Amino acid sequence: MKSIVLKAPATIANFGPGFDIFAIALKAPVDNFKLTLRKDGKIKITVQGRKEDLPCDPEKNAAGIAASNFFKQTGKAGGIEIKIEKNMKIASGLGTSGASAAATVFGLNILLETGLSDTEIIDIARQGETATGGAAHADNVAGCLLGGFVFIRNYEPLKICRLELPELPIVIAVMPKPQKTTRGFITEKMPLQQVVDQISWCAGMIHAVGEGNPRSIGQAVNFDHISEPIRGSFIPGYKDIKNKALDAGAFGFNVSGGGSSVFAICEKSRQKKIAELLKEEFKRHEQNPEIIVTQTSNFGVRQYDER
Repeated sequence: MKSIVLKAPATIANFGPGFDIFAIALKAPVDNFKLTLRKDGKIKITVQGRKEDLPCDPEKNAAGIAASNFFKQTGKAGGIEIKIEKNMKIASGLGTSGASAAATVFGLNILLETGLSDTEIIDIARQGETATGGAAHADNVAGCLLGGFVFIRNYEPLKICRLELPELPIVIAVMPKPQKTTRGFITEKMPLQQVVDQISWCAGMIHAVGEGNPRSIGQAVNFDHISEPIRGSFIPGYKDIKNKALDAGAFGFNVSGGGSSVFAICEKSRQKKIAELLKEEFKRHEQNPEIIVTQTSNFGVRQYDER
């Protein structure tokens, strides 16, 4: 096999209280990839679709960094051409860099028959996240590769757990973040009571997913002392819009990944109403988000025949 065609889903990381440890996969949007082996040892990247300011330099692109790390870690020789069709808006908190990194290492593992485990693929691919976030966090990559709900139990060594998700209707208001990353604004110190609360909400989230209870998942999504206060502050009208979405029947509402996109979990019958509400409320705050009506997915990166 010299080429492989893949699809990789968007993800919501930092899911609720799970900063750098929780993520879910989405049914849409999905990015498409074609990887072709090269004999000259070079990594070449081309981008179609919503490429915006996405760099094709392998040293600055998540797919290129992940590929370089793959060759380094496995000792395999060769090169790769990576053709990317972007359907996700970049730099908006939907895991687009994680999707590129996960798909690239997944594909290389098949093409070069390296026999890596899922955990090894994630550990190699997460280095691609340094292209945008400055940190090799694993939540987006793990959620994209495995689908469903994932939580990172440990980073050194990397240990990941995955749970099946019930069908969760989700509405996303997609907006780019105001700068490359907001991680540097997040505090490294918290009052003890907030630490206790955060632990409790994380435990509650895992329990809710295990039960398959959408309402309880949404309630756990609502609370976060780490990421939401900082990233929400960069989003005009965030607190007011969150309260209005909850009043309109959303089970939960929070910032998606590193922002500035936001998402609501709700009943399917309320998706249209909440989508319209988010569009209108952000317009009042001089924002024009792309609204995506989607749902969770238990499928991660998948291989397709080229036709």
